[in-house]
Amino acid sequence: MDLDILKEKWAEQDRKLDTGIRLNRRLLWAVNMNRLRSPLRRFSLFTAVGVGLGLISLVVLGQFIHAEWGEPRFWLPAAGLYVWVVAYVAASIRQIALALQIDYGKPIALIQKQIETLRLVRLRVVRWALLTGQVVWWVPFLVVMLKGIWDVDAYRVLGVSFLVANVAVGLALIPAAIWLSRKFGDRMDGSPAAQRLMADLAGFNITAASRFLATLAEFEREIPD
Repeated sequence: MDLDILKEKWAEQDRKLDTGIRLNRRLLWAVNMNRLRSPLRRFSLFTAVGVGLGLISLVVLGQFIHAEWGEPRFWLPAAGLYVWVVAYVAASIRQIALALQIDYGKPIALIQKQIETLRLVRLRVVRWALLTGQVVWWVPFLVVMLKGIWDVDAYRVLGVSFLVANVAVGLALIPAAIWLSRKFGDRMDGSPAAQRLMADLAGFNITAASRFLATLAEFEREIPD
C-alpha cells in the first residue's frame, strides 16, 4: 500500500476516534448532569412544599388577626408570627430561584460556585429561622393556638409574667448565640462534628449535589483532554 494512502487512512481513523471520544464525553457529561439535577430538583420541590404550607399559614393567621382585631393582646402575637412566615416564605422562594437558575451547561467550577451560593443562603436562612423562631414559635404561637383552637386566654391561664419572662429569655438568647458563633466560629470550622452539623443544616439534597459535583470535578481533572 502506498505510504501516503496509509497516512491518510491513519489520519481518518484518528479523526473518527477523536469524534467518538468527544461524543462519549458529552454523553457522560449529560448523564452526570442529570444525576446532579436530581437532588436539586428534590430540594426545590421540598422547599416549594414549605412555601405552600407557609401561604396556608398566612391565610389562617390573617383570619385570626381579623377576628381578634379588637384585642391587641391576641392579634399582636399573631402579627409577629405573620411577619416571620412572610420572611421565611420570601427566603424559601429565593432559594428555589437560586436552585432553578443553576446553569448545568457551564464549567464545573462555575456550577460549584452557584451551588455554594445556594448552600450559604440556605445556612443563613436556617440560622436566622432558628434564632428568631425560638421567640416567635413559643409564646406567640402558644397564645394564638390556645385562643384560636380552644378559645383559651393564655394570659390568664399561664400568667402575664410567665409569658413576658419567656419572651425576654428568648430575645436574650439571640445576641448570645450570635456572639458565641463569632467567638468560636473559627474553631468549629475545623471540627468534623461541626462540619457534619453544617451539612445537615444546609440540607441533604444540597449536600449530596455538592459532594457529587466535587467527585465529578476530581474525575474531570484525571481525564486528559
